[in-house]
Amino acid sequence: MPLVTIVTPVYNAERWLPETFATVRAQTLTDWEQILVDDGSTDNSLALIEAAAKEDPRFRSVRTPSNGGPSAARNMALSAARGRFIAFLDADDLWHPEKLARAVEWMTTHDYGFIYHDYRHISHDGAHLGALITGPEELDLRALHTRRGTGGCLSMVIDRERVPGFHFPYDYRYTHEDFCGWLSIIQQGENGHRLPLDLGRYRLSAHSRSSNKVRAVKDTWKIYREYSKLPPMRAALWWTQYVWNTFWLYRYARPR
Repeated sequence: MPLVTIVTPVYNAERWLPETFATVRAQTLTDWEQILVDDGSTDNSLALIEAAAKEDPRFRSVRTPSNGGPSAARNMALSAARGRFIAFLDADDLWHPEKLARAVEWMTTHDYGFIYHDYRHISHDGAHLGALITGPEELDLRALHTRRGTGGCLSMVIDRERVPGFHFPYDYRYTHEDFCGWLSIIQQGENGHRLPLDLGRYRLSAHSRSSNKVRAVKDTWKIYREYSKLPPMRAALWWTQYVWNTFWLYRYARPR
């Protein structure tokens, strides 16, 4: 069984997949599998995934019956995962070659079940690099709702021995499905911990789901009230802090 399973949802990512394969192949920790879930792509993504899997069996090709979004695709990969550690890499993002090795070492040394690391934004074409983004030292319930900088799925690694049965929400209709996933872990009593190393690159694209900031802000409020079930006053306070922190993060950390 591989030590690490890398989960990658894919939708019309033909442009990015060669870099995706390269950033995973470059990992100094080689005991991994990458499950790439094609979520109804209409471009050449599936053919590229199948070709990579034929060349290197550590790449595994899975296909959804219809386009269900990244949450459903990740859950399909999690159901098929064989590794103890789960890492998440979207098809347009990149990792430092020591990402997996440093993450596994940090988790096993400190007995952590859930970690995230520092990262930087890159421009759509990869030509420009943003400032270093760091999350809180510990991701508890309050920090999850008020801070930004954990890198979403890009930087998260989970130890399934400590966080068994992890999955993203089913039948999910908002953005920030990753937020709800991390919330479920914290509610189990397993807070996240920061690995203070710059190990990832989050690509900014005008057409990505995360680029619609107005929708993200609205969805965040709904999540606080409907999913987290925060009382109105606490939801308003934490949501205001979230909006403030997000504004400054994207203002200063965007590639120039």
